[in-house]
Amino acid sequence: MGNTAPRRPRPTAGVLRALAALAAAALTTAAVGCAQGGTGPPAPPAAMGAPASAARDVSAAEAVQASASPAGVPPAAAMVCGDEIRDRIAQALALPAVPVPASAWAAGLYTCTYALPGGTLVLSVKAYPDPAAARSYAQAAVAGLPGAAPIQGLANLGLPAYRSSTGTVAFAKDAFALTVDATRLGEPVGPQRTTRTALAYQIATDVLACWSG
Repeated sequence: MGNTAPRRPRPTAGVLRALAALAAAALTTAAVGCAQGGTGPPAPPAAMGAPASAARDVSAAEAVQASASPAGVPPAAAMVCGDEIRDRIAQALALPAVPVPASAWAAGLYTCTYALPGGTLVLSVKAYPDPAAARSYAQAAVAGLPGAAPIQGLANLGLPAYRSSTGTVAFAKDAFALTVDATRLGEPVGPQRTTRTALAYQIATDVLACWSG
């Protein structure tokens, strides 16, 4: 008999149901903070209204550092370091203060690194000239990782989406590829004692809600 290619692991029904539930909750919650009315392109973080639900215990200098982004960064990419996503991370992990990330912009890749009490969470957005390239990048960001698989059904929100079993989630939307890497966080994560992958998915859908606002 000839050799057969190894089968890619498929998400279990339980995983898909959990991701779909997280998507519904995240999109409903994030829409409150991110939707600005209308369907135009996302506004830069500095122009967004900060939700009142999360109190900030940061200085004015820290707030400026978190909201500032280098020249040339697309507003949609800059949102991963913006006030709304910082709030979502603080809420998801029950942090005592809203985190202040470090950002970097190079070769069309905007990276936002959150140094958190339980480890490091990295959000990144790669900007491309066309959607096909963004989709290829999102798929490659997860391919080869343990338990790599497409996110299927309602959980993918109608977008090309991929996940690993160790805490990486990637989506492609328009000409942007979003990756959330929670692999350097301890597990279980947060007060809900969830998995790294579930947290990465939750934060990714928060960003997508901002992009759609």
